[in-house]
Amino acid sequence: MATGGRDHIPDIPIDEKGAPEEGARRERGHSEAGHVVNITGDNNLVILDSDVQSTGSVPHATSKKEKQFIRQLKGTYSTLTGKVRPIPFSREKRTIDEVFTEVGIKCKPARANGKETTLNSYREIITRSTGQSRVQIVEGEPGYGKSILSLRLAHDWCIDESHVKNIDILIYLNLRQLRGTRSIYEAIVECLLPVDSTIKESDVEQLLQNEDVKTLILFDAHDEYPDKDIDGNFVSRILGGKLLQHVSVLLTTRSSCIPRECDGRTGRIKLTGFDGRAREEYVRKVVTRGDENATQKILMQMNTNSILADICQAPLFAVIYAHSAHEAEINIDFSSVTEFFGYMVNCFHYHALNKAQTEATAEEQAKFRRFKDNHDKLDKLSYEALFAENQQLTWGKDIFIEELGEEFYDRHIDIGILIEEEVLNRNFPSQPDPYKAEVRFFHKLSCEWYAAHHLVKRLSSPHSPLPGNLVDLMDPSDLQHVYRFACGLDPDAAPQVIELLVKKKDCDRLAVLCALEQKDKTADVLNTVRDLVSRDVCITGDDSRLLQRTTIELVELACKHGIRVSCLQLKRCFTMFDVTNSCIVLESDFRLANMKTVRVLHMEEHILGSERKITEEELLGLLQTCEGLKELRFDSWRFMLPLSIPPEMISTALRERNIHVQYDRGSRLVYRFSFEHGQWKIHDQRADQSLRVEIHQRDSQLEQEWCVHDLKMAAEAGVGIKSLVLNDTFDTVADEGQSITLTSALTIPVLQTLQELKIMSTDINLEIFVRILSYVKDCPQMTTLQFLNCQVPDAVDPGLIPSQLSRRRMGVFSYGGRGHLDLGTGRWKGAYYRGTF
Repeated sequence: MATGGRDHIPDIPIDEKGAPEEGARRERGHSEAGHVVNITGDNNLVILDSDVQSTGSVPHATSKKEKQFIRQLKGTYSTLTGKVRPIPFSREKRTIDEVFTEVGIKCKPARANGKETTLNSYREIITRSTGQSRVQIVEGEPGYGKSILSLRLAHDWCIDESHVKNIDILIYLNLRQLRGTRSIYEAIVECLLPVDSTIKESDVEQLLQNEDVKTLILFDAHDEYPDKDIDGNFVSRILGGKLLQHVSVLLTTRSSCIPRECDGRTGRIKLTGFDGRAREEYVRKVVTRGDENATQKILMQMNTNSILADICQAPLFAVIYAHSAHEAEINIDFSSVTEFFGYMVNCFHYHALNKAQTEATAEEQAKFRRFKDNHDKLDKLSYEALFAENQQLTWGKDIFIEELGEEFYDRHIDIGILIEEEVLNRNFPSQPDPYKAEVRFFHKLSCEWYAAHHLVKRLSSPHSPLPGNLVDLMDPSDLQHVYRFACGLDPDAAPQVIELLVKKKDCDRLAVLCALEQKDKTADVLNTVRDLVSRDVCITGDDSRLLQRTTIELVELACKHGIRVSCLQLKRCFTMFDVTNSCIVLESDFRLANMKTVRVLHMEEHILGSERKITEEELLGLLQTCEGLKELRFDSWRFMLPLSIPPEMISTALRERNIHVQYDRGSRLVYRFSFEHGQWKIHDQRADQSLRVEIHQRDSQLEQEWCVHDLKMAAEAGVGIKSLVLNDTFDTVADEGQSITLTSALTIPVLQTLQELKIMSTDINLEIFVRILSYVKDCPQMTTLQFLNCQVPDAVDPGLIPSQLSRRRMGVFSYGGRGHLDLGTGRWKGAYYRGTF
C-alpha cells in the first residue's frame, strides 16, 4: 500500500536554465512593502497600522467623526486592494482592477418552485443587498472567488462607483481573523482602523446604530469563522436581526456552510465560477497581458484536456494553472482533481527551486526535495486542525515552528503555501508591540490536501484506527476534498472512504466523486461503482461541470461492464435526445451515450424552466437506446411529449418489452403510454388536488393541445375541473354552444366536470355572449362564469338566457366593469370586485 500516494502526482521538470526573475519573497505581516493580498486564497485581510488616506470622497458624512471614520476605512481598503498577488508564489503585485475577472453569478429563488436567474454583473449584488432582502448570502464552492469579489466591492465603495454610491458606510470584515472577538465594534477598531486612530468602539457603535446612515456590512468567509458554532456570537445576532436590524448584510461562505440563522427571507446568490470566456479574459488581461500567441497557447492547453477544462471552472485552479503554464509548457493529461492539485502543490515547490537553481548548492537542492516529499508532521497538524470540533485554521508562529521546525516553516512561507500575518494579541493588548505573528495556509484546500495524506496513513495503519464516527467529526459537506484527495492518493484507501460516505445520509454524490478520483479502474473500483449505482444516481442543472462529467463517467462505466444502474435521475438539465448519435444531450452539452443497463430513467424539469419538446422519433430512440430500461418517467408539464405516436412507428420488440412510460404533468392526472394504441391513458388520479387549466396566448401550439387533452381526459374520467382560464385565447363559440374555439383553432368540447370558466382580455358581442351562456348551460357542474378585461353587452334579453342557469344559481361576473349579471332581468347590477384571477 502506498501511504503517501506520491507516485500518483506528476512531477514538474526543473528548469536547468535557472530563473528569469527573482524568487518569491516572504510576506510576514507588516513588511516594508506594505500589505499584499493573495487572490488565490479565500481570506487575506490582515490588521493594518497604515495611515494611508483614501483619495475617495466622503459624500454622505455629516459629522466630523463620521468623515474621519469613512476616510480611515477607505484608506484601509485602498491599501488592501492596491497590492494584489495573482498567485501565492509570485512576487509581482497588481491592483485589484488589473486582476479582477467576473465569475458567473446566479440568484437562487426564494420559493422552492422558483427559478434561478442569472445576474449580468457582480454590481447587481449590491442592488439586491440594499433593495430587497436585508441579508444576502453569496455562496460558492472552494476557490470560486468569494473573497476577491468581496474585496472588489470594498474597492468600488472607495472610489464611489455608481452601484455603491447610496452606501454611506461599508464594513468589510474577514471572519477568519475574528476568533474571540466579542463585538462588531471591537472587530472594526482592531482590524480596519489605524493603530493611532482616535475613534473608539463607542464611536463606531454610535455611527452604526444611526438608522439615517445607510450601512452595508460585508462578512467574508463565514465558513472559516472560528466562533460560528458559539451561541450568541455577534455575527449570528446580526444575521438573526437581534442587532443592527436596519443594516444590510452581505455574507460569503461555502455552499455547504449556510448559517443556520438564514431563512426564507434571506437572499441567496451563487457563484458558478469561470466559463470559457472568463478564463480567456483572465489569461489575456493578467497572465499574458495581451500577448495573443501566448494567450492562445495557454487556452489550448486548458481546453485540450476536457477534465482540466472542467477543473478550471474553479477560478483558483484556473489562475494557478494559467500562470504556471505561462512559465513552462505543461504536458500532463490530468484525469482527476487529486492529480491536478498534486501538480499544483509541486508548482509551488519547483517554482522556487527553479528561481534559486543558479545559486543553490547540491545540498540545498536535496534539502529542498526533502521538504517537498516529507511532510508527515504538516499532514498530522492539518488533519487535527480539521478534525477538531471548532476547526483551527490559524496557528501561532512559535507553536508552528516548534512542531515543524524553522527550516521547514521558512521554506513553506517562501514558496507561498503558508502565509504569515500579524494580528492583535488579545492576551496582552497593552504591550508596546501588541501584535503577534500567526500562520495559515494560503487556502483552506491546501489544509485539506495535507490532512488527506494523514487520513490515508491512518487508514493503512492498524495501530491508529479511525473513529467510527469520522464522517460526523469531519463533515463531508464542508471537507469533501479531504475524502476526494484521500481516494486519489491511495487506491487501497478509497473503498474504506467510500464505505464511510455511503453510510451517511446525503453523501452518495460525494462518494461518486471519490470513486472517480482513482486513476486505475481496478476490480475494487468496479465493486465501488456497483455499490454506488445500486441506489439513485442524480445529475442536476446546478452541478458543476466536473460533477456532471464524473457522474456520467460513473454511469457509462457501469453500463460498459454490465453493472445494473437502478435509477438515473436527470433534474433540470435535459435538452434533447440526439437520434442520429443515440445519446441524451444535457444543457452543459455533455452527452450520455451508453445507458444499456439503466433500469429506471427519471427526468424532471423546473416548473418555470424552458419547454422541452420531445418528438416521436426522440422518444422511441431513447427507449431503444436504453436496452435494459423498465421505467421512463417525465415529471413536469414543461416536457412537451407527442400527444400520440402512429402504431406503425412502434416496433414489435419495443411493444414486447412492456416499458412503463409515465408522464406527470403536475395536475391531478398522471398518464401512461399505451404501446398498443400509441396513445396516453390515465394512469393515476390524485384525489387531493384540483385540476386547474390555463391556456395562455404565449403557450406553444403543442402545449395548448396538451391542455385541451387534459380537459377532455379529465371530463371523460369524471375528474373535477376546478377552473379553466382562457387568457387571451378565446375566439368564439360554435352555434348552439357545442364547443369553444380558441385563437389557435383548437376546440374545447362541452366539459361535464367543469366548475368555473374565466375568459380574459377579449371583447364579447351579444351573439357570442349568448352562445357562451348556451355552452355553460350544457356543463352541469359549472357554477361560475367570469369575464376580466372584457367588453361585454350592456344588457341581455332575458328570453335568451337559459333557464337552467337560474335554477343552478349560476354566477356571471364582469370584473372591473359591469358587476354581476341578474339572470332574471338580463341587466348588470353594480360593480363587482371579488378579486383577480
